[in-house]
Amino acid sequence: MKRIIVFAMALVAASTLFARGHAPYRPSPFHSSHHYHHHHHGSGGAIAAGIVGGALLGGLVASAVSTPAPVVMTPAPTVVTPAPVVVQQPVVVQSAPVVVQQPVYQTQNVWVEGRYVDTVQPNGTVLRTWQPGHYEQRTIQVQ
Repeated sequence: MKRIIVFAMALVAASTLFARGHAPYRPSPFHSSHHYHHHHHGSGGAIAAGIVGGALLGGLVASAVSTPAPVVMTPAPTVVTPAPVVVQQPVVVQSAPVVVQQPVYQTQNVWVEGRYVDTVQPNGTVLRTWQPGHYEQRTIQVQ
């Protein structure tokens, strides 16, 4: 019902704008004073133009009134996901265990031969004496 009222009001307003009669003659200072009177009986062309213009204007107003409000779409929020972190497991290479061999020591009795030993006296003379052979305990490394 609201559309029909708006359409009718627009039709009436448009028809009154376009439907006007013949304006009275006003002489122009730029034209000669000789003028012709053209008589138009009725203003059917102006009324028809008013009706058509009113119909068009009313249609535009009615469509503008009946057009639903535009739906505003908000963009979806941007979700930033971090890149996946790739953790590589260490590669375990099993090798043969390293065996450190501890050296083996052995104690032996070794014969030391006898010899002369020189000894210097406090007055500076050298005294040579014989030291007989004997056994000594020595530690040797066995592999």
